[in-house]
Amino acid sequence: MKTIAPGHIPTRPAPDHHALTRASFACTTPAGLARDDVPRTGPIRPSPPASCSGPARSHAVLATLACALLLATPALTQAQIKTQPDGRWRQILGAGASFADGNSNLSSMNAHYEAARQTRHHTVGLRAQALYNTSDHKTSAHNTNLEINGKRNLNERHYIFANGTWFRDRIANLEHRLSAATGWGYQVTTTPHDDWSLFAGIGYSEDRYAVPTIVADQLRKRYGRAELTLGTESHHQLTSTTTAHQRLVFYPALNRNHDRRAEFAADLSVSITERLALTVATEFRYNSDPGTNVHKLDRRLITGVTWKLTD
Repeated sequence: MKTIAPGHIPTRPAPDHHALTRASFACTTPAGLARDDVPRTGPIRPSPPASCSGPARSHAVLATLACALLLATPALTQAQIKTQPDGRWRQILGAGASFADGNSNLSSMNAHYEAARQTRHHTVGLRAQALYNTSDHKTSAHNTNLEINGKRNLNERHYIFANGTWFRDRIANLEHRLSAATGWGYQVTTTPHDDWSLFAGIGYSEDRYAVPTIVADQLRKRYGRAELTLGTESHHQLTSTTTAHQRLVFYPALNRNHDRRAEFAADLSVSITERLALTVATEFRYNSDPGTNVHKLDRRLITGVTWKLTD
């Protein structure tokens, strides 16, 4: 999914990726598994410094740690695209798969695509993701997500944003959720290595269920509500090849039922080469009234690999 105020960030000498690559590819196969996807709200993040100097041994340690997580946890790509205010489209692609047979029968497949374009005053982003998992021949995850995001800078600190999302989660009885929001954001801090923003807005979402379910004390095939969008997002360049990101958003409904949704995501990305990166993420999603026999809280740990299609 993505916010530093537009501006030039000086580059530094490129790190030695060879030692990092040798350590990283000691693990060979990223797997793919997650519960559901978290739509993003708010602005898209420009890129941090392209590279800076640092000990190759530190890079190798970080990459080896990420590899260990890749082997321990099935994966789904979660890296964010990085933009520059030059008007060019940038794209990343991620994919993963894992299979097991014997005492356990597991399979997981996912694909992810993201594109973004930034100018001095505008940012536009597109995102598509699909996931399918089975466990002992039973479907354990089946969801799809499509997003479009837009942002316009008003000045160095203030911006407005708008976004739309189509989301499907068959396991959660969600045939689809259509949502749209618009609002205002404030860039609290912006440095070459860190940024932090706050945003607030108003939107509308409608859930259509695969099977009618009880929501807001009534049996419903679909359920719509106006809701606020209140969130915060930050990005940090930890080392020359390592970035961290967190995002927290609340969606209190503007109706008498007082429905509440909340989403939290945090991730760590380690570059192996200029185009290839490992990512590790954790995500939580809460819905106070998801329907009958559906858990209110979804959580997952995610690892994956992304490939930069264009610079």
